[in-house]
Amino acid sequence: MADFFKDNEEIEEQEDNDIITLFNEATEKEEEFYHLATIDVDNRWYIVMKPIVSVPDIDDDEVLIYEILTDDEGNDYFGPIEDEKLLEKVFNEFDRELEKAAKENGWDTEE
Repeated sequence: MADFFKDNEEIEEQEDNDIITLFNEATEKEEEFYHLATIDVDNRWYIVMKPIVSVPDIDDDEVLIYEILTDDEGNDYFGPIEDEKLLEKVFNEFDRELEKAAKENGWDTEE
């Protein structure tokens, strides 16, 4: 895969509404993430995010992927994906969408 995150200038130009703030229970701090994509895979929704600031345990070229779930009260929340095959399937769909967008927009995807 091309290094989508090589040029962070494009990411930094995103609107504020593309930023999600999550509370990290381990560090007891809020952390901000760029919302890169919301993807439908097999009629289930997933969110792909990248930390704005470097976060321990997350490499600069990694993304976070969570399933979007709904509780009994109708509130959405992000749930972890524990099935490695499903996680890979969702990431591959994200990668396909990224390549499609790159081709449509003429983005340089060479490393």
